[in-house]
Amino acid sequence: MKPQSASPYARSACFRLAPVALALALAAALSPAYAQNHGHDHARPADASDDPFKPVYIVTSRQTFDAGVQSLAKNASGLSNAIGKPLVIAELKTHQLPDLIRHVHENEKRCGGYFAFDSRREAEDFVKADRSREAIETLFATYTVDNQATVNPWLSQVSEANIRGTINHLSTQYPNRYYASTHGRTSATWIKDTWLALANGRSDVSAELYTGCTNCSTQPSAILTIQGSELPNEVVVLGAHLDSISSSGSGDAMNAPGADDDASGIATLTEVLRVALASGYKPKRTIKFMGYAAEEVGLRGSKAIATDFKNRGVNVVGVLQLDMTNYRNGGANPVRLVTDYSNSALQQFLRDLHATYLGGTLGSYTCGYGCSDHASWTASGFPAAIYFESGTSGGGYSPYIHSPSDTLANMGNSAANSVPFAKLGLAFVGELGKTAGSGPGPGPGTQTYSNATAYAINDNATVDSPIPVSGRTGNGPANAQVYVSIVHTYRGDLKVDLVAPDGSLYNLHNRSGGSADNLEQTYTVDVSSEALNGQWKLRVNDNGPGDTGRIVKWSITF
Repeated sequence: MKPQSASPYARSACFRLAPVALALALAAALSPAYAQNHGHDHARPADASDDPFKPVYIVTSRQTFDAGVQSLAKNASGLSNAIGKPLVIAELKTHQLPDLIRHVHENEKRCGGYFAFDSRREAEDFVKADRSREAIETLFATYTVDNQATVNPWLSQVSEANIRGTINHLSTQYPNRYYASTHGRTSATWIKDTWLALANGRSDVSAELYTGCTNCSTQPSAILTIQGSELPNEVVVLGAHLDSISSSGSGDAMNAPGADDDASGIATLTEVLRVALASGYKPKRTIKFMGYAAEEVGLRGSKAIATDFKNRGVNVVGVLQLDMTNYRNGGANPVRLVTDYSNSALQQFLRDLHATYLGGTLGSYTCGYGCSDHASWTASGFPAAIYFESGTSGGGYSPYIHSPSDTLANMGNSAANSVPFAKLGLAFVGELGKTAGSGPGPGPGTQTYSNATAYAINDNATVDSPIPVSGRTGNGPANAQVYVSIVHTYRGDLKVDLVAPDGSLYNLHNRSGGSADNLEQTYTVDVSSEALNGQWKLRVNDNGPGDTGRIVKWSITF
């Protein structure tokens, strides 16, 4: 993880490498030119032949740029992302990256703070494609807490010893889990195999090593899938990152145990999976457990997966991130909820889970721009949220991360602090995945069907976004809820209709709103004369020149 406020230990540890060596290492870490191509198993590490004067294009906040980065950069241009945050794209040389990192650490007391690209076009496209606003503001599903019959029996089964054992294995059996080391791949394979073994041969459970990240070197992400039985196209994700990093050593010799950051998150997920599968649990929705590659070098693994899901139109209804769950030294509350760069409705759902299944006070924390893998899902337009460890009495986090001292010994040789996170992970699985054959929740009574694939709205053109519905009986209700999210620079050009499976049109919006931007609204529609099963469509017709946009997402609930 890249928390907002760096500890003195972590800040000093970041700069033990000589500046030129650090520049070369960062060139490899931040430039896709040095990374593998998809389908290959090897990447060329940085060495003396790498060019420290190679241009690097960064996207950073206006605040960070004005506070000191402007003295390093040239050819800067300002712009804003989807939530209106002022950003800057600027050009540096690779050897200047240590100065940029030093500025962020020493002056802003945090890690991260920027994204790096090989070209200005890549940086511009990254900002233009940002879908954070819809990810933060949109209601993607109805989040209910009504599956206590499944969740409550799970909670007493959580084993501190199991969590501790997994943390110990990941932090001692490999010198590191660095994305570009051989241990990075070996540890990922162990996680995948360990997860799959917990399924004991179930046909509805599968696991894979995801190799679709083109700049993750040889490290894959690990993904286990429990296929949903009733709503298989609605996907629930629980994730943690499997890599580690340290200022001590490099490559295979790097000393990066990463016990808290983030062996604790992987170990917590592993215990959640063990308890759920041991009970024979079969969810309504599809559930995916993910161990992300290369988080410590720019959220690369999670960004690749989230981008892939966006491009394929996967309907993700909720993402829970667990990054650092086991350090507590005077922290007031056992668990904290991160309150920035995450979906507002999902945050409330996490509060409700905590109140129902743990009780007590849930703390809060702001971790800043791009601090962990939930940010990748947010940037791709998906609902994500994150629980975070208790930390210190002053509100900080573990002082040992990113160093050889991030060990189980420095957490009291105990995983007790991770136990509440495992219980909350089980609550998230049971309450968002629901249980096959049970009610209420998303079942035969009321279901929400969504399409989050972006469809371009061109001038004077018509576009349809389809949603197939099957497995239902009878006709629709008189009060179906149709949610529409459209980005467009002149909504007065737009006519928007719901198209029933038999072709009947139900008008939702007819060229009103004048020159105002965008259309985001929920409509109540009487579809009682329509059969539920079949292909429903949202049809958008642009009736004027000069303004274009896209269908961001729509859903129908009946």
